[in-house]
Amino acid sequence: MRFLDKFALIALVVLAIVSKAISDADDPGRRPDPGQFAPPETVTKPPETATLPPEFRNAPTFTVEIDAQKQSSTGTAFSVGDGVWVTARHVTDGCDLIVLQTAPRKGWRVRQLAQESNADISVLRTNTGAPSLPVADPQLQRGQKGWSFGYPKGEPGDVYGQIIGRAKMRAHGRYSTLEPVIAWTQIRRVPDIGTDLGGISGGPWVDAQGRVIGVHVAGSPRRGRSFSTDPSTLLAALSRAGIGASDRPALQLDDRDFARSGDVLRNRLTVAKVLCLVGDKWKRRARRS
Repeated sequence: MRFLDKFALIALVVLAIVSKAISDADDPGRRPDPGQFAPPETVTKPPETATLPPEFRNAPTFTVEIDAQKQSSTGTAFSVGDGVWVTARHVTDGCDLIVLQTAPRKGWRVRQLAQESNADISVLRTNTGAPSLPVADPQLQRGQKGWSFGYPKGEPGDVYGQIIGRAKMRAHGRYSTLEPVIAWTQIRRVPDIGTDLGGISGGPWVDAQGRVIGVHVAGSPRRGRSFSTDPSTLLAALSRAGIGASDRPALQLDDRDFARSGDVLRNRLTVAKVLCLVGDKWKRRARRS
């Protein structure tokens, strides 16, 4: 091969290599433009917690259906005073006889019942009481941890969650209400037997010191959400029952051993199973007792 031919071939190879290098440098799919990322010092991480705004006006609204015909069922209640208990209104509405179960086939009959007219809260009274939980007047935080205890599906069970915001709950059916509620995302359930927590309704949502900050009133099983009454609603109902807010700590809760605290509360009957009994048999028994 003549010298000029060799030189031309070498020149073509070098030109091809240089062109490839330039093409790679300009291809954003291979090396992203560093200008599209903010410098580390300008990236601000959103706070893990922030005080919830008090306004419910623009909060999302969801609807729960209250069956037209009440049937016998179970729920959860918790002690807030000597013989004074709180549960959800939809647990007690329409019952012919209400009993707090203390052992198999044994219980305390509810002697007085006060149901809130525009909230999913009932205040119960029995002749016998159990150790009570304090009810707080909190400034709730987005991301705040909470725990709920009770009897999902009629069996002992507990939930650990975090507050994600505010909502409005509209009840429609046997009665109608519209009330502010707090939305929770469920992080862990013990036992983890599925997302349906029916039966835990009426149970307490408590803070890390075991102070009640709401009543468990609804859930969205597929999305892993729970809803509790707004603290102001609960405090208003308890005020009418002669019970005020308290900062007294009751428990020390954490993410791992909260089920043990649930067992303690149930063994003390601080958290109790509610039996809502419906039918002529229970009507007659209620009249006799």
